[in-house]
Formats: sequence, structure tokens, C-alpha cells
Amino acid sequence: MPSPVLYLSRANKRFVKKVVSLMYATVTIAMITLFVRDWTQLSWQIETSGSQGRSRQLRSVEIYTEIELVPGTTESKGHRLERPTPATEPTKATAENWETTSATAAATTGSVDPSLPHKTTLTTRNTCNRHYFLLIIVSSSPAHFNQRALIRQTWASDSFLNSRWKTVFLLGQSENYTEELQREEEFYGDLIRADYYEDYWNQTFKIEMGFEWADRYCSFSFLLKADDDVFINTPAVLNLLNKSSTPKEKLYTGFVYKNPVVQRRGKWLVTREEYNETHFPNFCAGPGFILSRDVVRLFVDIFDTIPKFKIDDVYVGMLAKEAGVTGMHNSGFQTPPYLSKTCVLLDNTLVRHGAMGECLLKLYRKSMPIFS
Repeated sequence: MPSPVLYLSRANKRFVKKVVSLMYATVTIAMITLFVRDWTQLSWQIETSGSQGRSRQLRSVEIYTEIELVPGTTESKGHRLERPTPATEPTKATAENWETTSATAAATTGSVDPSLPHKTTLTTRNTCNRHYFLLIIVSSSPAHFNQRALIRQTWASDSFLNSRWKTVFLLGQSENYTEELQREEEFYGDLIRADYYEDYWNQTFKIEMGFEWADRYCSFSFLLKADDDVFINTPAVLNLLNKSSTPKEKLYTGFVYKNPVVQRRGKWLVTREEYNETHFPNFCAGPGFILSRDVVRLFVDIFDTIPKFKIDDVYVGMLAKEAGVTGMHNSGFQTPPYLSKTCVLLDNTLVRHGAMGECLLKLYRKSMPIFS
């Protein structure tokens, strides 16, 4: 006796095909709309090649020892601006903006009065609207519109309804792009601003203001600081942070440079007046590293006790030493010269430096299960 099978009439088959075709068309249109949204909305973007000053470049080992004095108090590009008046600052946070459904959020952000002055050059007072497992802060240059747009289209956003991570971009002031940046902020709401002029050697100001914003206005469990020329394998990062073997406190992890020698001669020398030691403290390479929530608070608390240093990732190492936090090396943070010159996603890739354009898209597609 033949096994029973589901029988559909010709009319029913046509109906099923129409339903399936309609669903497919709806999903396709939705995906296309989301993909091109950034490009259509950012029609005001301008090409930035050759139009900016010195910004954070593709980093190498030499960069960690490159030295240039942060300009002083003269009215020149690179100096810290005067504190803006309350009338020029963004709208202050209100109690309604704070997370009220999470005890963790209340404990980590609600203890700070938002009306108090900032310790750093930070001007933004926007808050996170809830708790995030991972907060990603990205050091970016005002002119890098296209890099920020591509990051938003790839690893910056979580497809889950209850997002596990949030991404924001850290920006100082620029003599150009004022209107473009205002429109970008109004549309995306993910720019964190400060009142210093952008310069390659002002990255320490950016580190400080980013940490203060995170500590004061956002609730999170872990913070990943990155540059805007990296690929972040967010599923792998979440997997690492969820492991029972990963410390949930006193965590400072990335590609650790151990006992790095201070250069006393050559193009990127450090004078003894600038740093009177033979070696820097151990530090994690700047393109990407992770801190637990308590470490961010510790670092912000000691900003006033550690003199500013021109190399931002070395400065973070100095903060870690002062706070008694030890850097934990992880080879998944891939940075030159310990990095393949080809655009390859390795099995252990967490953060890959030097990934932009087509390389970033390639790595993102390989990392996401939906594209695998």
C-alpha cells in the first residue's frame, strides 16, 4: 500500500506559490532598504581623501614609540578648547532618560549627578537608554564619514531585538564638516563629542572623554575600545566574554606589549623630561582592547593623578599600572606586524586591525552565520 502523501490541487499550489513569492519579495525589499539606507541618507557626505589633517593612521609597531608634543595653550590646531558655556552644550540628561528597569543600570550610572561638570573634554550628555552587555567606543576622525557608515552597516549593529551591544563614535572638534557632522548626529545619534581639536597626538583626550562618557552616562558590563580601521568579530567577542574562564572584574585584555623599551633617539624619540624611565608599563595595543566595567570606573577616578601622555595606548597602560590592573594577552587581537597582509579571518580573530572597505565587508560576511 503506497504511503499517504499530502495532495494539493493546482489552485492550492498556485496560492502557496503566491504566498511564498510575496514573503520572499517582502524580506528582500526590507533587506535592500536597510542596506542602502546609510548611503541614501548620507548623500551629503563628501569625499575625504587628502582633505584632513593628521588623524589616526594605520598603526604599526613604530607608531607605539612615535612622539610629538601635544601643542600647549597657544591658539593652534591641536590645543584644548576652553570649556563651553552651558548654552552651547547638548541637552543635559534627565531622570526619564536613565534605565529604570535594571538594577545594574541604576547602580552604575545613576550614582553620578549629570549636572556636575565633566572631568575631561567631554561635552556630550546623551545617555544609554538601557543596559548593554558590551559597549563599543570607536575612536574616529570627523572626516571619516565613509568608515563610520560602513561600520554601522556591518559589525556595529546587533540584529537581536534586545541588543547585546551598542556602538558609538568618539569625535573631537574640527575646523571643517560642522554641518555634516550635525546632520550625521541628528540622524544616527551615535556621536560622542568633546571640546578639543582633532590631532593625531590628541588621542589621549579622546580616550579620557570616551571613558568618562561610558562611566557616567551608560550602563554596561564590558567596554571595547577600538579604532575606526578595525574589524570586530562581535559573535566571537561575546563568546569570549561569556566564558566562565574570562574575569568579570579587573579585566584589561588585548594584544599586550610587554616591557616595551622607550626610544631615546631617532625620529620618534622620548626625552627624559617627557618620560624618565627606560621601559613603558605593559599595555594593550590601541586598535582594540577590552575593559570590564569596574576598570573603566577605576581609570576615570585616577585621571587627575596620572600626567597626560602623548601615546594613548601607553597612557592606558600607565592607568592600569596605577590602578593595579594587569593586562591579559590574547592573540585574537591582531595588529601589525603580527598580522597577515592578506584579508583573512582566522579562527581566533576577535579584533583585526587594518580592515576597511572591501576587506571589512569580506571579514564581516565570513564571521556572521547568516553569510557562512
